[in-house]
Amino acid sequence: MLQSLDGAFYRRLAVTAAALAAYRLGTQLPVPGLVTQSVAEAFKPVDLAVARLSIFALGITPLLSALILAEIVKIIAPTARRWEGIHYAVIVAALLLASVQGASIAGALQDVPNLVAEPGTSFRLVCTATLVAGAALVIALAAVIDRAGLGMGVWLIFLAPALAELPQNLAAIAQLYEVGQYSAAAIARSALFTAIATAGVVSIMLAAPTSAETRTICVWTLFIAYALLAWLLMGIGLAISGGSIDVAAAAATPGGAIRLVTLPAVIILIAWLYVRSYRHSGLPTPIPAAPIAAVLAAIALAAEILQSQLQTALPLGSVQLVVATVVATSILIDWGFIGGSERPVGDASEPLSPRA
Repeated sequence: MLQSLDGAFYRRLAVTAAALAAYRLGTQLPVPGLVTQSVAEAFKPVDLAVARLSIFALGITPLLSALILAEIVKIIAPTARRWEGIHYAVIVAALLLASVQGASIAGALQDVPNLVAEPGTSFRLVCTATLVAGAALVIALAAVIDRAGLGMGVWLIFLAPALAELPQNLAAIAQLYEVGQYSAAAIARSALFTAIATAGVVSIMLAAPTSAETRTICVWTLFIAYALLAWLLMGIGLAISGGSIDVAAAAATPGGAIRLVTLPAVIILIAWLYVRSYRHSGLPTPIPAAPIAAVLAAIALAAEILQSQLQTALPLGSVQLVVATVVATSILIDWGFIGGSERPVGDASEPLSPRA
């Protein structure tokens, strides 16, 4: 019998919706000290500017940055998966990063003419403290979703902005198609890519429905690959050009030959290192690295080619699409709608998850 029949699913769904609504509300509350009229005049579009200047302007980014560093450490040193307190260390690191980012934003806002009512040290301190508090509240909302909601709180909040903008993006594509500025072939390519990429990730998930390790590899591999890609491409460009910054920058350009070769290679390497790390830490994955790496590398490479060379607009980028598919499939599996009915076991690699 589906676990949802006892009402628990709907209660947790309501908690999740409430937490996401609270997050959405916070993105509409501006940091104190700004001149509202100047915001509308200085930034376009206004609704996007409000979100970027809100108390949740940092969003889940500080936590994701800290988690990327933690995941890299776990890959390099598998014993780190057994360290007690690593999740608390991640949250502390996230708040420290939020402090640095918040101070930078406060300084940048103060430099915009007529945007800040009373520029000065007081505004910078208040703005920084507000942004750090907002980041802490976002982390708390993710924890609420993990413990009392449907789970995957970090990823649901990460997806919230992209999903909120999705109807607007689709409407813009439809409008361009109606006026003849976007072809039906491009729409078909986008839909086909989305369908095939989703099917590929779902097939991996269903091959090991209760494996938290498989979920972790699927959701983190592209994140880490793109985080490292720019540095790798810059290094490759500098090496082959003898130190030319222009050549190094060109190497990182989307659609470039060097980038198209490096990206799948990095994804394959990270997936292999993940499986190796789990094996050495005593948590072997039920799926080998090869199929996971092949699917993720194909998705990333196809997205790069479609967007850079075929001028095809994608409703969701490769990272957002993979994360959304993993989140949706995980929730359906956890609640017995598809796959196994048991909750996943193993290392969930979620710092705020009660299963971690």
